[in-house]
Parts: sequence; structure tokens; C-alpha cells
Amino acid sequence: MRESLHHIKELNLHGVVPAFHGHAHNRLCQVQHHSKSKVGAGKEDFETCERVFSESNALAPETRNTTEFHRHQALDEHFRFADMDKYANLCMS
Repeated sequence: MRESLHHIKELNLHGVVPAFHGHAHNRLCQVQHHSKSKVGAGKEDFETCERVFSESNALAPETRNTTEFHRHQALDEHFRFADMDKYANLCMS
């Protein structure tokens, strides 16, 4: 475990608290790790994963009583469509 932490220091990686979740952390943690206080973070709020999984929550009522196979199939289709939709929107600007 200690060796892996050494690699993090070599790579100059830093932890970031996503903007929305920052309110739940104490002031010292916010000052040190909040996304808005990180130089170079720009306007990124680091909540992309949260938004992606939040959108997939709409599948829960539809897949609650399905087999594991059909639940995986629905999730796979959902994320494939979401990916295609995002890529299509990239060329709209």
C-alpha cells in the first residue's frame, strides 16, 4: 500500500472534492481540496460521473423486476445511447 502512495506523489496527483459535495466537508478540507480552489481546474465541477449515474436512475422502475440479463441489457443500451447522443452534440456547436 505504501508503495502505491509513493507513485501518487511521483505523478503529482491531487485529490479534489467535487463542487456539489464540497458543502459536506469541513472548511479546511474545502480550502485544500475543493475544485474551485484548484489552480487549473477551470470551470470543471468534477460532477460528471454523478450526472451520468443520476440519469441512469430512471431505469430503476423499469428494470426492478427483470432478470439480471435484461437489467444489464437495459443499462448497456442506456449508456450506449447516452454516448452516441453526447458525441452527436459535440459536432452541433
